[in-house]
Amino acid sequence: MTLDSNFIDELKNRVNIVDVIGREVQLKKAGSSYKGLCPFHSEKTPSFNVNEERQFYHCFGCGEKGDVIRFVEKYNNLSFMEAVEKLCDDYGIRMPQEKRGPRIDYNKYYEINRKAARFFYRNLTTGRNPGYTYIRNRGIKDETIVKFGLGYAPDSWSALLDYLTEEGVSTQDMLKLGLIQQGRKGYYDKFRNRVIFPIINTSGKVIGFGGRALGDIKPKYLNSSESDIFLKKNNLYALNITKKDISSEDQVLMVEGYMDVISLYQSGVRNVVASLGTALTENQGRLISRYTKNVVLSYDADGAGINAAMRGIDIIRKADCNVRILQINDGKDPDEFVQKNGKEAFLNLIQNAVPATDFRLSVLRRGFDFSSDQQVLEYIRRCVPVLESLSPVEQDIYIRKLAEEFGLSEYAIASEIRADGEKKSQEPVRYSGNRNRREKNNSVDFRLDFSFLILAISNRDYVERMKKDHITLMTAVGNRIFSVIEPLAKEDMPAGVLGIDPGRIYNQLDPEEEIRLRNAMKVIRIGPDDEVFYQECLSSYQRNRNREKKAELQSELSTAERMGNEEEVARLAKELMDLSSREKNRKARGI
Repeated sequence: MTLDSNFIDELKNRVNIVDVIGREVQLKKAGSSYKGLCPFHSEKTPSFNVNEERQFYHCFGCGEKGDVIRFVEKYNNLSFMEAVEKLCDDYGIRMPQEKRGPRIDYNKYYEINRKAARFFYRNLTTGRNPGYTYIRNRGIKDETIVKFGLGYAPDSWSALLDYLTEEGVSTQDMLKLGLIQQGRKGYYDKFRNRVIFPIINTSGKVIGFGGRALGDIKPKYLNSSESDIFLKKNNLYALNITKKDISSEDQVLMVEGYMDVISLYQSGVRNVVASLGTALTENQGRLISRYTKNVVLSYDADGAGINAAMRGIDIIRKADCNVRILQINDGKDPDEFVQKNGKEAFLNLIQNAVPATDFRLSVLRRGFDFSSDQQVLEYIRRCVPVLESLSPVEQDIYIRKLAEEFGLSEYAIASEIRADGEKKSQEPVRYSGNRNRREKNNSVDFRLDFSFLILAISNRDYVERMKKDHITLMTAVGNRIFSVIEPLAKEDMPAGVLGIDPGRIYNQLDPEEEIRLRNAMKVIRIGPDDEVFYQECLSSYQRNRNREKKAELQSELSTAERMGNEEEVARLAKELMDLSSREKNRKARGI
């Protein structure tokens, strides 16, 4: 299959080289570019440079250089076509069909949309019209109209159709771009009597439009239909304008509506974007993660807004971003709030946005009467799926919080999580092959085991550290993978190479084990300091072991008391007291 050069250009426009390379190489901002250790040769001092503006990489050590497709080819040992297919698959981009007809001329479509945008803009800014009256009544200034290229679609069935026809645009192309529609009596404008919001990609090209109805037209908001150049799930409104502010602030505020973005931007809150009339998508999550790992979601406080926030949390976390939730509880949206209260008041709301887990647990609290033990039990059970989704360290924190709030033991809550994990593991795991295996997959143990495994893969020195600290992995799959890692860690490696090639590990695992390790490596991130991560995991491991030992001793003590074995009761009681004392000492030292 031969690919159209226009499609290749479009692909490189829609994927960011920093995002693609950043998944494989730890990059740090260095001036206008990014630097990291070259993945193509061994080095201790970073000489691998990635230029986001030019979408180009160059290693000054080994000389390897190229664009995003070349990197995927080289890094994954793929052909050009395979690299293109991988990028399309990773970013949800449709590959063109085998050539059987004319090539898709993306530049032609961009130019048609540009002409439509100019048409809408002139209608808004020339003479009196309902669109301009609406915009000004919403407090939007003329310079903001220019900045966002706002427009107005007149209350006419064919104004845009006639204009573009005079410009030589075919009705078929207008249909493909969703600018017109076809009825029984012929073609007519899709956008009529609406304020128009051009949707522009990060390369500055107009890819679609949003229209806000004036009067009683339904629906209130209308977007362009999807086309060869516009997929809503792959784009965010105003990112073309605000991406530099997002990067410099290292934080993004994600809101629901076009006017929220525009009003906040005009008020000085400029690190802001909006989804395009759809629920937040994984592709949008990956897109925003190119610019920051810190996301604040601001959705309405009604049921629909809460549900959108709950879904958004999962999407943002899949993109390896931190997420907090901002809610305006007096019924106002961000646009209304900032117009009434100003920039500083809104910045204060952002500052006080709650962590995602706190938000999810607070939503679950609604309707419970905590004076009833049964209601407390039901609430804890409702919390279990939320706790299961957390990293080992974060899970430990929230178990402790809930235990302190309701006067429960941490072990009891952890046991609820463990029991839920065991229930879920009763279904056999199916994969390509002749075997089905059942394994109790406690989420706490599983995440902690794989955190240690990923540390050992990234730096083989941690294999010995784990032995020295008497760490025994708690799941069968974890122990199996460790048995593969351990001999590889003992092999001689080139100078400066700390990690183990994951491919060598995958080759020795069965399909189920390989899938689990690959998935864990996607979601567990060590961070910039692997020693800090190791110490956090070690602390969680020791706390988990102590909880288990404590429960075991309490059970043995209860049995000894029932049997009247005073000597055994005294021994077990002393061991419990010693264990509790050591636990208090660790807490006092912050371990």
